[in-house]
Amino acid sequence: MNEKIKSFIARNQLLALSVIENDEVYSASCYYAFDEECINLIFKSQRESKHIQLALKCPKVGVIIAQDAKKIGLLQGVQIKALFKMASVSQEKLYYQKFPFAKLGEGEVFALEILWAKYTDNKLLLTKKLTFKKGE
Repeated sequence: MNEKIKSFIARNQLLALSVIENDEVYSASCYYAFDEECINLIFKSQRESKHIQLALKCPKVGVIIAQDAKKIGLLQGVQIKALFKMASVSQEKLYYQKFPFAKLGEGEVFALEILWAKYTDNKLLLTKKLTFKKGE
């Protein structure tokens, strides 16, 4: 994965997760930690929540991480296709290092394995978007 993409993901902490089952679409916002070694986004949620229930049924999900700006020239963001799965023990530790207060709440820690990503950074005036595809 390109270092610019990694850096952007690592600097942020809020993602929008989109899940689908048949013709039902649902989105949720989640705080995340970035597992740079495995190229995974780690987040916590309750298994009973709608987005987790749908992701369990259809684990291919969409993710957006964006940095809002009033000037179009400052916009940054990444679109992601990911595979939803349970987090490993080391990923749980990584999540709780970033969000220690999350230990107080209920829920489980999950992972989103990044399969593909497209990064936009209007500050760089890139004519071509940076992309990542797992395995390439």
